[in-house]
Amino acid sequence: MRTVLRLLGTRYGIALVLVVVVLVVVGLGRTVLDRSDGQSANDGLGPTVAAVPTSADPYASLGDDGVDESANPAPSLSKGAADVSTVATRFAKAWLRKPGISGDQWRAGLKPDASTELMTDLAETDPADVPTDAITGAVQLQNLGSVTVAKFPAQGGTIVLELQVTGGRWVVTSLDWETA
Repeated sequence: MRTVLRLLGTRYGIALVLVVVVLVVVGLGRTVLDRSDGQSANDGLGPTVAAVPTSADPYASLGDDGVDESANPAPSLSKGAADVSTVATRFAKAWLRKPGISGDQWRAGLKPDASTELMTDLAETDPADVPTDAITGAVQLQNLGSVTVAKFPAQGGTIVLELQVTGGRWVVTSLDWETA
């Protein structure tokens, strides 16, 4: 008996007593909780396992990300409206530096595919200040929901356009130049 009491007095003995107490409490808790459902504790079938609901969406368990997808529905184009690539290419080609063209002529070439706000921003722009006169590669499109970004490789850099659907057609709303 002294040996048992001496063993229980060590830290290993105390840890063993705590493990036994935890197991007893968990066992009694499971028994009480299982029987409160009106079912037997285990029916002798082994451990009980809660059913896990399945979902067709593998990300459903992550919860709501807070983005209201109905707030940014796919853009609605009018029948016969040009696609985003066509509008972006037409605008980029009109924007290029062309010797001997007046500012009014240059802006007139941009206007059919540009937003009113962008045309206001370009009102005082001198076409001779455009940093490139040639597109050197194919357009790269990136859909960002209600906005599409079009990037054109050009001599000396990249033409970057943002386009949105306005009035049932794609229009360029932003223009930027990234130096190579």
